[in-house]
Amino acid sequence: MVKHAKVPNADYFKTYLTLVMEHREFTLQEAIDFMVESYFCNNIELYGIKPKQQFEIAIQQLSV
Repeated sequence: MVKHAKVPNADYFKTYLTLVMEHREFTLQEAIDFMVESYFCNNIELYGIKPKQQFEIAIQQLSV
């Protein structure tokens, strides 16, 4: 039986990005680059379209 993982939502990515920015003293862009490299393995569509969209929503919300 294959179990399907829940798609992380924008709040998850906002929290992740915020923690990276605070812990590493990164700007938002540096945190984005770090996540793309470490979480998405330099392939923003690695986990499909939905996580990519949620990640982009989180970035937009943090950019305001």
